[in-house]
Amino acid sequence: MDAQFVNNLQVLLQEVSGASSTEAIQKATTALNQQFYSTSACVPALFTIAKDNGNPAVRQLAAVELRKRITKFWGELDDSVQQQMREAVLKAIIDEISDPVRHSMARVISSIAKVDIPDRKWDNLVQFLYECCQSPTASHREIGIYVLDSLFETIADTMEAHLEHLFVLFKTLINDPESLVVQVTTLEALGKVADFIDPENRNEVGSYQALVPSMVQVLQKCLATDNEAYASRCFEVFNSLLILEVPLLSRHFGELIEFSINVGGNEDLDDKLRIMALNFLSWTATYKRGRLQKLKIVKPLIEKMLPITAQEDPEDIDEDSPSRVALRVLNILSTSFPPQQVFPTVITHVLRYMQNPDPMFRKGAMLSLAIIIEGCVDYTRSQAGDIVTLVCAGLSDSDERVRRASCMALGCIADELDDEIASYHEKLLPLIFSLMNESNVVIVKYAVNALDCILESIGDPIINYLPQLMERLVVLLDSGAMEIKPIALSAIGSAAHSSGEEFRPYFDAVISRIKQAMALTGDDDVMALRGVATDMASTLAEAAGIDAFRPHLEETVQLALQGMESDSSLMRESGYCYFGVISRVFKEEFSKYIQFIAPQLLKTLRMDETVQFGFDLEATNESEMAGNDDEGDDNSENLPFNVNTAVADEKEVAADAAGELFANSTEGFLPYVEDIAKELVELLGHYSDTARKSAVAALFTFIRTFSKMAKSDPWKPGVPLCVPIDDNTASMIRVVLPALLHVWEDEDEKLVVIQICTELRSIMKDVGPAVTIDYAEEIAKNLLEIFEKKALCQTAELEDEEDRADEEPDDELAEHDSLLIGAAADCVAEFAEVFAEAFEPIMDTFLPHIAGYAKPTFATSERAMSVGCLAEISRNMGPAITKYAETLFQIFMAGLGDDNLEVRSNSAYGVGALIESATIDASPYFSDVLKAVFPLIKIADNTNNARDNAAGCVARLILENADAVPLAAVIPEWISALPICKDHLEDIPVYDAICHLLKTKRAEIEVCLPALMPVLKQALEDPDSLISSESKQYLSSL
Repeated sequence: MDAQFVNNLQVLLQEVSGASSTEAIQKATTALNQQFYSTSACVPALFTIAKDNGNPAVRQLAAVELRKRITKFWGELDDSVQQQMREAVLKAIIDEISDPVRHSMARVISSIAKVDIPDRKWDNLVQFLYECCQSPTASHREIGIYVLDSLFETIADTMEAHLEHLFVLFKTLINDPESLVVQVTTLEALGKVADFIDPENRNEVGSYQALVPSMVQVLQKCLATDNEAYASRCFEVFNSLLILEVPLLSRHFGELIEFSINVGGNEDLDDKLRIMALNFLSWTATYKRGRLQKLKIVKPLIEKMLPITAQEDPEDIDEDSPSRVALRVLNILSTSFPPQQVFPTVITHVLRYMQNPDPMFRKGAMLSLAIIIEGCVDYTRSQAGDIVTLVCAGLSDSDERVRRASCMALGCIADELDDEIASYHEKLLPLIFSLMNESNVVIVKYAVNALDCILESIGDPIINYLPQLMERLVVLLDSGAMEIKPIALSAIGSAAHSSGEEFRPYFDAVISRIKQAMALTGDDDVMALRGVATDMASTLAEAAGIDAFRPHLEETVQLALQGMESDSSLMRESGYCYFGVISRVFKEEFSKYIQFIAPQLLKTLRMDETVQFGFDLEATNESEMAGNDDEGDDNSENLPFNVNTAVADEKEVAADAAGELFANSTEGFLPYVEDIAKELVELLGHYSDTARKSAVAALFTFIRTFSKMAKSDPWKPGVPLCVPIDDNTASMIRVVLPALLHVWEDEDEKLVVIQICTELRSIMKDVGPAVTIDYAEEIAKNLLEIFEKKALCQTAELEDEEDRADEEPDDELAEHDSLLIGAAADCVAEFAEVFAEAFEPIMDTFLPHIAGYAKPTFATSERAMSVGCLAEISRNMGPAITKYAETLFQIFMAGLGDDNLEVRSNSAYGVGALIESATIDASPYFSDVLKAVFPLIKIADNTNNARDNAAGCVARLILENADAVPLAAVIPEWISALPICKDHLEDIPVYDAICHLLKTKRAEIEVCLPALMPVLKQALEDPDSLISSESKQYLSSL
């Protein structure tokens, strides 16, 4: 070895390790790369320095650099040099006294083993490590287990063959009497071993399970000694075990949960340690839902989380705390489990906490209520009044922390229960107005945010509040704190949206402020205001109308484009929001601007949002020069990635805008459709579920827009196609459907699959059977998996084999699961409409699955979904439904006896639609049907359209066979339920039946003409009525 080469290399490494500036590091690094790291001679030279230099920082740096060069140069070294290094490195690591250097040297051994072991060139390595692990010297045991652990990263296949012996070794090491380092490193090695255990190998699974109690004891020891770093490493292992399908933790799962609950709730421990334990619980709720349910631990877990929510939080909203993580656990539980298992427990504690003299418990009550609403929306609709009463108490609380939490809670609840909460405006708005006058900026901020959520859905009642609203909001916009201004402007936009024409007196003052804000430059807070102003400009345009906004169009377009040219994802997002809505206002008139927007859309959709980080082969990171080893591999392709979520959000909004722009500007967007559609197809595989949802919606909008542009004849149901589609629509279908079906099978997010089902239903309604005719079999397979609860998004919780084997049928569903099945049911019903009689083979498959959800053991929403879906199918299939008439009739009649009004309403519609469509004589059953339906006729408020559906059902019986209906008894009650109030599709059978009775001169209806004529007059004058043209003409002549 050239001594001068070694000496010069050593000098440069010393310069790097002692450098105080980036410039000095870069200069030395360049010299290292050019003069030393381009030849294999650097390998033995670096090794010499790593074992002999007197400075530990230099030794570690040399070891780190050596590890990187092993892969490239090891094979170029003479066999004798290789053998000398193998022997010397094992001695060097034993002799080394510095832990960081030992760790780096261990990775050198691992890198050499990666090359040598597959070629059987270092057979004594594993034996050496076994001897180290069994040494009476703790430092030797630490070396042995650390190298073994690192070998699982490089030669895992080889190590897998030693599992049986390793389990014996690990059993000793995990209980090491002296060294916590040995215990923690063994636990980490076990984390890697878990990836290689065969679920079918009971011996391996059993051996691992037997070690779990000892693994937990290691974690307990870390917590007892307040060793945050080691505890974090242990929790990482346990978290990783949760996402495996192998049931390694199942035998001790209950104890693990109890342990984590106790740690999370222990205020004597450091908050960081508590947060780790609570995060483990959040992972458990996410990935082991079935196990939690099986152990009946959901309620106790909720009860343990709630007191933690009453603890103090840091001022920084982005900083984790036990309280915030406990709220996160509650949120996951609410979206993962049936609301019946979550809401009653939470609300019981909320009511008690609101009476607690400690304001922190009242704060926790409000935040807990807010955080679970997402998963309990439908379940809590009927309880909105009680929820508002609780929130009002919080808004009026004497403690500002409770008032702040209540404002936050109201914003969350109003966002989910928008219409219900807005209906209580008389109770809520005076309290919010009062809070907007407080001196606490944070309370004012959250109060205005809650106001914004309510104003979005308040509708006409806003007129009474507009003067007071605008006066206060404009003051906040002009002179409020900068963090409040964007929210105040957003609330003004919501007020404009809800008030429509009534906003005209405020238009000029607001648009001038918006244009001024759209031109602002400055820090993040200023740009946030500019972004909201850009978005709100289009909201104002939609509210004021095309004529009022036209004078401001050119200026706001230019300001929006200028904002999008800045290096800010936020400004580009805001620009896309503006252009999407403004195109909806100006339609084809907006086309002249597409040439400026579409290229930006493409640029966004093509953006690379991943940035590699780690250490490069040719450039060494400054932090590593200071002595931190790198876990990465030598090849840049194996480096970890940092994901820019701002760009992901931008792509989501860009996809939404693309759909809007094409739908509204049509011809002007055509030159860009092909390229943008290609990028949207790519976006279907994006890591962000919201971006995938937007891509799905935009691509179906492209199909719909081409279809509308073609101006073809309306589609007709049936297969083969009765009405052909144009070439552009057919081409877009061929682009979208195969791509969509390809990603659907692997989609693991329920909300994305819900979006797919919703869009499929909508596109079939708009474009007809042409969309699905070539893909019916695959679509039907995917939909069937949803009903069978076998879709990937329903099984992504990664339950282990033991859980699946012991799983008990559970008819209660989490709301997201219920929404998913409901969306699939709507899609199936639309399938029946577009395929008509050709739907029969699909119906044979789906009927037992859909009907199963009508069982009394299922929740109301599932029963209503099942009956509603079968009712729609009964209408849509026409005469082909006759084959299933007996089964469906029994389901509908049972539904008419249900204790839930929505189920009874859907059943009334269903039995009428079945009798109308089927070709069998149902007259013998009319008496039973009328007896079951008539109570709905008498419902005063038409809740769930029950009265409308009952009236439609009676009409269908009359049209089917009026002689089988006791008209004298039925007609007066029937007329009293008219006119149709909401479900105007029932206008068609109702007024067709009336015309039939009048034309056939039935005496029973003629005597009721005095009561009937005002009904007919009101129906004919109602712009929402859907009376058939023939019936309208006849009734008008009366």
